[in-house]
Amino acid sequence: MSPFFPHEAINLGVNINEMPADGSVPFMQGFRWIHTPGHTPGHISFYREKDGALIVGDAFVTVKQESLYKVLTQEKEISGPPQYFTTDWYAAKESVDKLAALNPHVAITGHGLPMVGEELTEGLRILVDNFDRIAVPHNKN
Repeated sequence: MSPFFPHEAINLGVNINEMPADGSVPFMQGFRWIHTPGHTPGHISFYREKDGALIVGDAFVTVKQESLYKVLTQEKEISGPPQYFTTDWYAAKESVDKLAALNPHVAITGHGLPMVGEELTEGLRILVDNFDRIAVPHNKN
C-alpha cells in the first residue's frame, strides 16, 4: 500500500500556530496540552482533568500497528507508539510514564479503539512496567 502514501511534505504555511505556553488548548475548554515526545519530537497529548479524558495521539496506541492481524481485527491491546516513525524510544517511554501517572479514565488514541476504566489502567501499568519488551523494536535496545 505504500505507493498510495504521500511521498513529500505538506506545506501548511500560515495554518499552524504555536500552542499557548500556559498549557491551555484553544477551542477545547478544560483541556490542557502535554508535551509527549518520542513518536515525534513535537508530539503532544490533550488531557481534561475533570473527567480524566485523554487524547493520546500516538504516544501509545490501543492496536499494535506492527501486527496486520490486530490492525484488521482491531483487537484492543495497549502498545507503545507505532514503531515506524518513532524517533526517540527513551523520550517515548518517559511520555508513556507521564501519561500513565495522570490515571486517565478514558483514552482515545491515534490507532485503535478508545479504552476506559480498569482495562485502560491495567493496560497502561503493563506497558509502563514492560515498555522495552512490549514497545521498543529489538534492534533499538
